[in-house]
Amino acid sequence: MKSALFVDFDNVYSGLRKLDPAIADRFARQPLEWVNWVIGELELPDHAPAGARRRLLVRRCYLNPQAYQRFRPSFNLAGFEIIDCPALTSEGKTSTDIHMVLDIIDLLQHEARYDEFIVFSADADFTPVLRKLRRWDRRTTVLAIGFPSAAYRASADLLIDPDEFVRNALGFRDEDESPVTGAADADAEGSSAAAGARAAQAMPEAPRPDSPASPPIDPIDPIDPVALDRAIAEVVATMHAEVARAAAPVPCSRLASLITTRHPALAADWNGKGSFRKFVDSLELAPLRFDWSNSGGFVFDPARAGSCMQDGSATPDWGEDQDILPLATQIHEVSGAPLLGPAEYCALFSIVEDDVGRNPFDLKETGKRVRDRLREAGHGGSRLDVNWILRGLLMRGHAFGEGQDRAATLANKTANNVRSLCLREQMILDRAAEATIARWFGTTPDPRRMGQ
Repeated sequence: MKSALFVDFDNVYSGLRKLDPAIADRFARQPLEWVNWVIGELELPDHAPAGARRRLLVRRCYLNPQAYQRFRPSFNLAGFEIIDCPALTSEGKTSTDIHMVLDIIDLLQHEARYDEFIVFSADADFTPVLRKLRRWDRRTTVLAIGFPSAAYRASADLLIDPDEFVRNALGFRDEDESPVTGAADADAEGSSAAAGARAAQAMPEAPRPDSPASPPIDPIDPIDPVALDRAIAEVVATMHAEVARAAAPVPCSRLASLITTRHPALAADWNGKGSFRKFVDSLELAPLRFDWSNSGGFVFDPARAGSCMQDGSATPDWGEDQDILPLATQIHEVSGAPLLGPAEYCALFSIVEDDVGRNPFDLKETGKRVRDRLREAGHGGSRLDVNWILRGLLMRGHAFGEGQDRAATLANKTANNVRSLCLREQMILDRAAEATIARWFGTTPDPRRMGQ
């Protein structure tokens, strides 16, 4: 499959730098590593020819030489054509977008007939050109760091998950992640299974208040097929028992934690599947169903009243805040904000405040610790949910560790981020929506927003 790569360097580098300067530096100084990942490991977009392999025939990098001249040698060595796009205004605006669009349209009509156009940029100005490429039956792949608009996301055939790009293309894997390609599943809770397994060997499970204590089972010998079959059967029984005991859908994070504690050897690589989601997909669990659309996933029994919505997806249990769930779900679909309950958000912001008060902030390590403490407290929420919140704060310019990390401050900034994303997607925030956002994130309603 003949592909062309267009990199809006300023956009990608500045986005990564807001998350972690070390990640941005590796992107800028070692482009050949992530280019090889794009060629050899990145999945192909939908409707690519069967058995196709990516051939990267064009590599173009658009950068501002006044700010990023020091990175030019790295991209030269990686085989890129470098197009200088200096600042044209006092605000630093460059001509990158128009250069990229003109080059894309030029190659669209090239006699080589490029099959795939890969765009590294979160700039929604490229939405029209993506739509034009689709009309011409070309595949489009996009890497967008930050919070790209819904229209931009929908116009691409393949969106590269930024977390996957950081882990696998730039090599910032967690120490406890399996090195197997594609092992990390964006919707699953497998990224820290191995570390949890090692810790669980020395620590019995703390029984939940609403269930009888279950003693941990001895770790299995992964080579012994009989022991492996017995452990898997026990896992299946555990899932059915947890769902039967619970009054609402069970967060997958709770199940992953239980299995990690009771069967550490099995959970170390999820029986060779690499992630919790892929592991449970391999099991026969009928009539249980999994809903992966919200906050790390839920498992539920559709036959039980009140456990699922009309479309068959799991209904989270928000207790006394259940009345705001429908509108919060709409806001989640528009903005991408994790569909955690108000109590979970309250706990999350408090845990973040406590963690950054004790440890230097690091996006990867802080995210892991916060997710683990949420689990320990019995709350839902995946690593992706936590990272969404942390990335949103960083993208809005929040600087952790400078005395502004109170839970109330973090909640208010997150709510403002969600408001901005909703308005960008042209969702009207009326009084009901403003009241929902305030209750959802635990902030004080602003009378000016409420029309009072």
